[in-house]
Parts: sequence; structure tokens; C-alpha cells
Amino acid sequence: MKPSLPLLCTALCLALISLPAHAYIDPNAGGMLFQLLAPVFAGIVGVWLFLRQWISAVARRIWRKLTGRGAE
Repeated sequence: MKPSLPLLCTALCLALISLPAHAYIDPNAGGMLFQLLAPVFAGIVGVWLFLRQWISAVARRIWRKLTGRGAE
């Protein structure tokens, strides 16, 4: 089945037509997003650094119970 020339021209015209988007993103939207996410990320990293010894000790204890190496 061979596509016809008018069909190809119509598809090409529809693909190349530029329509207005009626949308606007503020240039500082990235800065606002950074201001929102940077403290959240810093808080998560701070909690992780503060609690990493306790988390690793709990994980080590659970791993020893699961593998049976706690009786050594």
C-alpha cells in the first residue's frame, strides 16, 4: 500500500506548523526549586551522617542474626 502524495503533504504541513504554547516558565523557577530542595537534601545528609553509626550497627546485628554468625 503506497501512501498518496496529498497525504504526505498534509502530514508534512501538520508536522511543521508552529502553534503558540500559551505557557510561560519564570526564568528563576530553577532558583526557587533549588531553594526548596537544597535544605531538604542537606537535612537528609545531616541525619544520615549523624545516625550512620547507629544504622550500621543495627544493620550489622540484623545481618549476623540472618547469617547465623552471631554465636561466634
